[in-house]
Amino acid sequence: MKLVAGGVILAAFMFIVISAVFKQELAENSLVIHVVGVIEGSVVTIVSFYYGSSKSSQDKDKNNQDESGESTNG
Repeated sequence: MKLVAGGVILAAFMFIVISAVFKQELAENSLVIHVVGVIEGSVVTIVSFYYGSSKSSQDKDKNNQDESGESTNG
C-alpha cells in the first residue's frame, strides 16, 4: 500500500512540475504554485511516516506488544 500511495503522489508531483517547465504560463500561475506546494507536502509526509521515526516507533511498539502480550489500545 505504501508503494501505491507514494507512487501516485510522486507521479502527480512530477506531472505538475514537468507541465510547469514546458508551459511558462503555468509556472506563473499562483494556483499551480499552491498545488505544487500541497503535493510536495504530501510527498514529505508520506516519506517521513513510512521511512522516518514514526514508522520505527510503530514497529518498536508492535514488537514490545508482541513480547509482553499486552494491548496498548485504550
